[in-house]
Amino acid sequence: MFSERVQKLNNKDESAKVVPKRSQKNASDRKLINIARPAANHELEGTMVSQPTYQMQAILPKLADVYFRIDPQGIILEYQANKPYNFLNQTNIAPGKQLFECFPTSIAIRFHQAINQVRQTQSVVSFAYSLHVGNNKAHCEAQLLPVESTEIIVLLRDITHIVQEAFLECGDHFQTIVENANNIISAVTPDGLFSYVSPNWSEILGHEVSEVEGQPFASFVHLEDLSTCTDYFTKALITGEQQDTIEYRVKHKNGTWRWHSCYLSAIKDTTGSIIYFVGICHDITVRKHEEIRRQRIERALRKSEAKFRTKTQQLEETLQELKQAQSQLIQSEKMSSLGQLVAGIAHEINNPVNFIYGNVKYANDYVQDLFHLIELYQQHFVPRTPEAHQEINTIDLDFIRYDLPKVLDSMNIGAERIRQIVLSLRNFSRVDEEGMKLVNIHEGIDNALLLLQNRLKSQPESTGIEVIKEYGDLPQVMCHPGQMNQVFMSLLTNAIDALAEVAITHPQIQIRTQLQASDRIKISITDNGPGINAKIRDRIFDPFFTTKPVGKGTGMGLSISYQIIVKKHRGELYCVSTPGGGTEFVISIPTKVIEEA
Repeated sequence: MFSERVQKLNNKDESAKVVPKRSQKNASDRKLINIARPAANHELEGTMVSQPTYQMQAILPKLADVYFRIDPQGIILEYQANKPYNFLNQTNIAPGKQLFECFPTSIAIRFHQAINQVRQTQSVVSFAYSLHVGNNKAHCEAQLLPVESTEIIVLLRDITHIVQEAFLECGDHFQTIVENANNIISAVTPDGLFSYVSPNWSEILGHEVSEVEGQPFASFVHLEDLSTCTDYFTKALITGEQQDTIEYRVKHKNGTWRWHSCYLSAIKDTTGSIIYFVGICHDITVRKHEEIRRQRIERALRKSEAKFRTKTQQLEETLQELKQAQSQLIQSEKMSSLGQLVAGIAHEINNPVNFIYGNVKYANDYVQDLFHLIELYQQHFVPRTPEAHQEINTIDLDFIRYDLPKVLDSMNIGAERIRQIVLSLRNFSRVDEEGMKLVNIHEGIDNALLLLQNRLKSQPESTGIEVIKEYGDLPQVMCHPGQMNQVFMSLLTNAIDALAEVAITHPQIQIRTQLQASDRIKISITDNGPGINAKIRDRIFDPFFTTKPVGKGTGMGLSISYQIIVKKHRGELYCVSTPGGGTEFVISIPTKVIEEA
C-alpha cells in the first residue's frame, strides 16, 4: 500500500517517474521499469502483445527480476529469475505449478483478481504489494500482459530500494504520521480482505498486523452490525465514491467489542477499476458508551414519565369519578330527604283530606234529608207563624236549598283533587320502593307535570305553557322509578326555564313516547325555546356546568340525569338543538335492565 502511494506521489504524470538524484543506478533501474510498464510505453497501452518472438522471449525476462508465462488458470508455463529475490515462495516455483501457491493468501487473491481483469479487458494490469521479511518489508511491482494465445506474461520487479529512496525524497514525515496516527488506516480488497492495516491496530485492538492482513473484514465485525457494514461496502463497490462515516463494533483480541467510526475511499487503476479500498477508522468506544448510557437513562426517564402520566391520568379519572359520585350522592341524599319530606307531608295531608272526602257524601245525604223534612213541615204546618216566615225570608231558604248541594259537590271535587295530588307526591317520591320495579312511564311523566302545574299555568308576567302529549303504546318498563321521575322532573324544569328566558307567543312543550323495538322505548321532550349553541351543548352534561345565574341552579341536574340513564339503565341521553330552533332531549332505554350487583 505504501509503495503504491509513494509511486503516485513520485509520478508527475502517467508517462514518467521522478528520478531521485541520490542514485544513478536507481535511475537506470527506473528506466528499465518504465520500459516494462505499459503506462510509460504508450504503444502497449490498451493493446494485446502478439505471440512472443525469439527476440521478445529474450528481452522480456531481462526487463524484470522474475519472469512468468502462465495460462488463464494461473498454471506456470515458463519461469525465469535474473537475481536472488525474497518477495515470493521459491519452493513452489516450477512449470505446471499454480502461480498463486507462490504468494501469501492476500497477495494470491490480488493476483487472481488481476488475472481475471486481464482476461476480461485484454489490457495490461499492474499493481504493487508488500511482504514482511524478518524485521524488514520488501516491496514488489507486478505487471500482467495479455498474449494473443490467451496466455499471460507476469513480470515481477523488486522496488524496495525505489520505495525506500522515495520515502527518503519525501522524508519520513508521511510514514510517521500514518503509522503513529490515532486512527487505524487499512486497505481492503474488493473481496473484503485486509491487504494492509497500520501498526496502531495492535495498540487499539490487540491483534498483531500479521494476524489481520489477509483475513476477511467481516470476521472482526459484530454480528448485529455485519449487515450494515456489508451494505456500506457494497455501496462503495458499486458507486466507487467515498462514503459517509459509518459506526460499527470491532472485536478486540481479548474478546471485548470496541466501537469504531470509519469511512471508505476507492482506489482505482488506470482503467478505472477498483483495486482496493482505503479505510480510516477512529475508536469511539468511550463516546459510544456514554451515548448508550445516556440513551438508556433517557429511555428510563421516558418510561418513568409515561408511568407518571398514566398514574396522573388515572388519578384524574378517579377524582372525576369521585366528584360525580359525591355530587350524585349529595343529590340522591337531597332527593331522598325531599322524598321523605314529601311523603310525610302527603301522609299528613291525606288523613284530614280522607276525613273530609269520606264525610262529604254523608253530609250531602244529611242535608238532603233535612231539606226533605223542611218541605214536609211547610206542607203540613200552615199557616206559618210570622217569626218562621220572617226567618225563611232572612236566610233565603230557597237559595240555600239550591246552592248547598253545589257547595258539597265542590268540596267533594276539591277533596278528590287533594287526594290525587297526595297520590302523585307519593308516586313521585317512591320512598316506599327500593330497587328496580315494573312501572308505567306515562304515569311518572304525568306525576312530574302535576307537580309542575303551577309553573305551566298562566302568570301575570308570563304566558301559560301548552303541554302536548303524544303517548305511544308502551309496555311497563323495568327501572328505578324514583330516579326516572327525577330525570323527567329535571328535563321538564329545564324546558320551562328555557321558555321563560324569552318572550314566545305560544310556548309549547311536546312529549312523545314510542316503542323503538320490542325491547326498547324512546322518550322525547321538546320545547320551542331559544335553543342551545354548539359550544354550550357539548358541556351540558358536565358536572356543575350551568348557564343559570347564581342561586337558580347547581349544574348537577343534567349530569345526574345522564348518569341515571346511561350508567344505571344502560340507555342513551342526548340533546338535539340549534340556536333559535328549540331544544330536544331524547331518552332511550331498554324495557328490561339487569341491575348491577
